[in-house]
Amino acid sequence: MTEKDKYVYNCYLETSRKLNNKPFKYRKDFEKFEETDKFIPVNKLSAFFNKFPNINIKDFFEAPYFVYNETQFDLNFYLTQKAIKAYTIYQTKFLPDNPDHEQSLLKIKASFLFIYKFCKQNKITFDEYTSFKSPGSQWHDFMIHLKNREISLYSLFVFPKFDSIILTYDSEIKNFTFGDTFQKINFYRTKYYSSLKAKKLCNIINTKLTQLL
Repeated sequence: MTEKDKYVYNCYLETSRKLNNKPFKYRKDFEKFEETDKFIPVNKLSAFFNKFPNINIKDFFEAPYFVYNETQFDLNFYLTQKAIKAYTIYQTKFLPDNPDHEQSLLKIKASFLFIYKFCKQNKITFDEYTSFKSPGSQWHDFMIHLKNREISLYSLFVFPKFDSIILTYDSEIKNFTFGDTFQKINFYRTKYYSSLKAKKLCNIINTKLTQLL
């Protein structure tokens, strides 16, 4: 059993317990786990995530709880097309359409943590994040982070140069690569500015990280 298998199972365990308001502990002892009926679906899921590394594993397990509004999903469910559909809806509609939802706010916080670590690693200020472009890259790094679901779109509205940078890219190529994310940017901006919690959270974190970096 690989370390990836163990991580996948513990992500599933964490999600299935936390989203039902139940306590949980990460499993540490995997002796004889391969003899259980959980091993095959875990191993298949591990291979699936290796094939599609841009999928956020924790979000994949969370998605059906919010899209289908049910209380339990077994491991075999996550091997179905219905699970993939739930993940797509969760990432492209549920979270973007509900910036003040608890899950959206958690994703915003996680986004800023990711950005903070990226800035530290690349020795840039927080304000320079959206201007940063790795040598030889076709895209600014924040666009790749957005495409890979590593950051929330709402975390980007605090950066003054965000709009001007995305306008420098050809619309057809941008839409082909990123779907309708940037086509609907005004819709998301309206959601952001009319939010009761998301905008306030972003501004608070923006102030703190600007000072730290």
